[in-house]
Amino acid sequence: MSETPDLAARSAAFAEDVQRLLDAVLPHDKRIISVEFAQRYVIRPEGEGAYSQRIPLFIDGERYADLSFSLHQELDRRNEHLKTSRTDFAVYSSLDRQPLVRMEYRADMRSDPVSHWQFHAERGAFTALLAMAHRHDRVSGPHDLSKVHMPTGGERFRPGIEDLLEFLVRECGVDAHPGWRQAVADGREAWRRRQLRAAVRDLQHEAAETLRSCGWEVSEPLAVSPDHIGPYRRW
Repeated sequence: MSETPDLAARSAAFAEDVQRLLDAVLPHDKRIISVEFAQRYVIRPEGEGAYSQRIPLFIDGERYADLSFSLHQELDRRNEHLKTSRTDFAVYSSLDRQPLVRMEYRADMRSDPVSHWQFHAERGAFTALLAMAHRHDRVSGPHDLSKVHMPTGGERFRPGIEDLLEFLVRECGVDAHPGWRQAVADGREAWRRRQLRAAVRDLQHEAAETLRSCGWEVSEPLAVSPDHIGPYRRW
């Protein structure tokens, strides 16, 4: 993706990357688009309503679930690099159209984990634990496991769409194209390299010291940005 100041162009290029990934993994016919929304751009499947934007998921050719997603794009704090500030991934049952699992991320989250899974399921022992915690005013929603947020690595080390796709194919058994593993691995590597570059920009002294310890010669520039430690302290 080119490092231009044009947010619209960068978001559109990212949408093309997502399109290629989905085309290589899932049997579907959805077009992935980048649309302007509240001074940002949102990458999502094309469609007029939420239901029409869902990507069908098949098992042996029969539709059992749907995938919904959106990725909100803006420029980072330096106005130099593309930043995903929010993601909403959800898998819905095609039987009752209710969510089964959600994977969400909010860069500006205040109380819940910045990145988290939510599972729409119930287990008696877990519900009993939540009920006891609620009785002692430790949690709200004593009987609703779907309101529990499972943290997944924060802003920098969260899962990507590739991890969700592999979860759907390997753990849920949805239909996939031959060669899906290569597409997922390639996309995951690209995603984690982008996150690594962002981490280096966040912690430049740490990155320089690590390179020096590996034998690199690293000289300090005239102006060094202060450490951006927020992503490494928030859950």
